[in-house]
Amino acid sequence: MAKFLLGIAIVAFTSFCGYLLTKKYRRRKLFFTQFYEFNERFLNEIAYYRRPLAEFVSNYAYRGEFNELLERYVEKTSGRNGSFDLVSDNTTFDFLKQDEKRAICDYFSMLGKGDSNSQKNYFSSVKDTIGKFRKEAEDTNKRYGDLYIKLGFLCGLLILILII
Repeated sequence: MAKFLLGIAIVAFTSFCGYLLTKKYRRRKLFFTQFYEFNERFLNEIAYYRRPLAEFVSNYAYRGEFNELLERYVEKTSGRNGSFDLVSDNTTFDFLKQDEKRAICDYFSMLGKGDSNSQKNYFSSVKDTIGKFRKEAEDTNKRYGDLYIKLGFLCGLLILILII
């Protein structure tokens, strides 16, 4: 009976470890999904409402790292000495690749700059790149997310078989 309970605990623990390993992929997927939605909303904002950027950002609720990124950007643009250097930040956005960080920095450096026509053209052209990042993040999350959980479960079963 003790071996059985220990086996269940080991399988549960290794499955949980597999779930923890997928955190990077889930965070990346959530980030790019929200980034894509933000771009779509901003394109609509440019075309119709044209509210100030801080007001536009505060109208929608975002979660996770993308929300933190927007807060950093709003602090920087409002003149509160906030530093917005995503490329050198290796702690908060560690799930992003360097080319993605550069593309995001370029995106936010153009946000709110220029007239509405030039912004509309730029952000429409960037839409494909963001869509590509989102699709890639969804694919890797689907591929590796399930894989790590299954590997954790199978490792637990292997340990259980070795114990018995």
